[in-house]
Amino acid sequence: MALNSAALDVAADALASALTYAQLHSGDPGGSGTSNVTSASRVAVSWTSDGGDLSLASPLEFTGGASNGAVAYVSLWSASTSGTFYGAFALSGDANFNSDGEYTVTAIDIDGSAS
Repeated sequence: MALNSAALDVAADALASALTYAQLHSGDPGGSGTSNVTSASRVAVSWTSDGGDLSLASPLEFTGGASNGAVAYVSLWSASTSGTFYGAFALSGDANFNSDGEYTVTAIDIDGSAS
């Protein structure tokens, strides 16, 4: 028997309270999340939860990146600097900051299903 929706929501809420910041990388962030970090500052993340699944509550708007610089991954952290690294996702679509060094991540979806 799989976990029910109520249990998955508890797990998702706990995860959402830990994954509070995001950082961009120009390539694979590696096992510690410290490789290929771009010059853009981390941004705060807010989540929505439904049946154990997490999705961004609003887009992540990064600034301070290199003009037209590469963007390949977004990593998730517990703090605005240092903190605990929780993992990363490869990005699809636009692979560069714009000419002003801005980049927007519109979606991160974490599937919390127990099946």
